[in-house]
Amino acid sequence: MFIVLLGAVVPGASSAAAPDGLELMRFKASEKTEAMFVLRASGCRKAGDTCRLELELSDGTDGTRKARLPDGMAHGIRKESRGAASSGTWTSGEEERNVTTSVQPVRLEAGEWGLLVTQESGFEHVHRRHRLYALKDGGVTEAWNGDENFAGPEMSHVGPYPLAPGSPVEGFYREYAFLSADRESGEPDQWKLDAYRWDAAGRKAVKELRHRPERHAAIIGSFKTAQEAIAYRDGAQLEQACASSFLVLETKPFKRLTPGLFIVTGIHSKKNAAEAALKNAGACNPRVSGYVKAL
Repeated sequence: MFIVLLGAVVPGASSAAAPDGLELMRFKASEKTEAMFVLRASGCRKAGDTCRLELELSDGTDGTRKARLPDGMAHGIRKESRGAASSGTWTSGEEERNVTTSVQPVRLEAGEWGLLVTQESGFEHVHRRHRLYALKDGGVTEAWNGDENFAGPEMSHVGPYPLAPGSPVEGFYREYAFLSADRESGEPDQWKLDAYRWDAAGRKAVKELRHRPERHAAIIGSFKTAQEAIAYRDGAQLEQACASSFLVLETKPFKRLTPGLFIVTGIHSKKNAAEAALKNAGACNPRVSGYVKAL
């Protein structure tokens, strides 16, 4: 991964004092005005300081409401050169102090944007906090949050998706997995996909039940018990961890799957990605085969 030090834009890694209230990046807030979301780091002038991260509006006046992100970042923030030009990712700190902040724009209305922000922190067990920030009363407000439980091995991510073909308005999703399946527990993993849209009248995010993002399951085995499914996944690994990305899930929550079973599966946003996952698992271990099912 290629990392760029932002020099004068972000506090550097040296102990030299830096100006306070540094601007990290601007994001479009409205197409009706020239308003921009401004992400700033402040309060970290030297090594050992912790930066506060705040969002404000570019055309806001003194006293305009700002939104503070949950986690601060250590002095020496670095911008990572990855992702879309309209997005941004920054990281700082070592081991337990490591924090990565990622920002994704989402088009909440035809002429208005919000920002999805994810902060990852931790060393051995990484935890994630997700936020949606939106415009309100001439300022910036936190409109939604979807933190992990911080109770064990978890994974989650958020992102925008089109609510309908050709529509400029986007929804956003939170995809979550709790990795609990092992021979000792005998319990399946947990997986959930929640979708949301923006209620312009109420100025809030609401659950989207009809137009949800598509997901496809690459299934390499179906079993009557979770223990059987876990044993099969473990046996399929070989030394190359051929099925390491596959979950053990109960079929009951999925309307398109046969209830009462436990499947060994990898879940993907595109059908061709699920097909590729099957192909890769089979190339790794010739005994592994399966099929793809839309969820």
